[in-house]
Amino acid sequence: MNAEKIKVLIIDDSPEDREMFIRFLHQHPEQEFHIIESESGIEGLELCKQEQPHCVLIDYQLPDLDGLEFIQSLAEDKEQSYIPVLMLTGQGNEGVASEAMKGGASDYLVKGKLTAEGLYRAVTRAIEKSTLLRTNEKQRHEIERSYRELEQFAYTASHDLQAPLRRITKFLELLKLDLPESLPDRSKDYIERALKGAAHMRALIQDLLDYSVVGGAQNAMEPVNLEEVLKEVLAQLEVMIVSTGSTIDVSELPTVLGNQTFLQQLFQNLIGNAMKFRREPPPIVNISSRRVGTTWIVTVKDNGIGIPSEAFDKVFGIFQRIDNGSQIEGTGIGLALCKKIVELHEGRIWVESTLGEGTAFHFTLPACLERDGERIAERVVATAHA
Repeated sequence: MNAEKIKVLIIDDSPEDREMFIRFLHQHPEQEFHIIESESGIEGLELCKQEQPHCVLIDYQLPDLDGLEFIQSLAEDKEQSYIPVLMLTGQGNEGVASEAMKGGASDYLVKGKLTAEGLYRAVTRAIEKSTLLRTNEKQRHEIERSYRELEQFAYTASHDLQAPLRRITKFLELLKLDLPESLPDRSKDYIERALKGAAHMRALIQDLLDYSVVGGAQNAMEPVNLEEVLKEVLAQLEVMIVSTGSTIDVSELPTVLGNQTFLQQLFQNLIGNAMKFRREPPPIVNISSRRVGTTWIVTVKDNGIGIPSEAFDKVFGIFQRIDNGSQIEGTGIGLALCKKIVELHEGRIWVESTLGEGTAFHFTLPACLERDGERIAERVVATAHA
């Protein structure tokens, strides 16, 4: 710890035990303690509000309020819930220790086995842990607040930027209709370039908006059938599939734990890119999956123009445009969005490609297991045992 005075509340109906704890703590001159005493659990709750101690030592058995009831009451008060509580008993009892730790106690100490060094370590360790939890919670709230502000900004910016772009596009289209057929080819080219630039800006703004909203606290995870996701995506891409003469070959796909909206975006981007960056033969896109442990590896493979190997490390960066010989324009956000979506699902995404032959994107998603008629995440939950 440091030289700051540590405020400790000791709640025990035994004056002798309280005196022992005080003596133990004062055996460490490098750390100054301010001790507050009480023989009542109910009075101890009031003292927590008044004194805001850094740590509480409480006897498991008190006449008015036992240690577990004290912890539960403390947890109900948001301002007091982070105060660490060390449970004290006259004799060791594994059942009591387990109950205390599950109830929220920072530690469980046996009076008869307690030493000055042991008490000091338990108090300082509990305070350090509590401080870290407070800091993490504060940072979490700050991140959530910042994200909400960013999301609101993204929506506002999108609306405010799209409106003038729509007007510019409309006026250019009207100008194109009003101008005579005898307009020089150079002037016609300028108008077409302006319209193309406005369309690109609209796409860029929309892609930035999509990128900004991925990962918010409201993005709940649930069992998602990827075959149903693919049906929706292929329906949305039907015009592009028909116009490019593409063949989409889909193998059996699993149900995973994820966010359906974002997974649709993921597949739409990858399949759309496969058809967009095509060679002379009609695009063939193969979508398959295989299970490895508690994850599924999904692959979207095409026969397109490919990606040079030196670009593999940067292909998922935002605004990254890869020189693969294609003149096709894009915003440089699509694959960055794919990466963000996969990472939201605690997975990873990588690419394998041969220039001029095709590309395969692989990504992992958490598996689901059929149990008791419900789809649940197949995850290992660590259970603490006292």
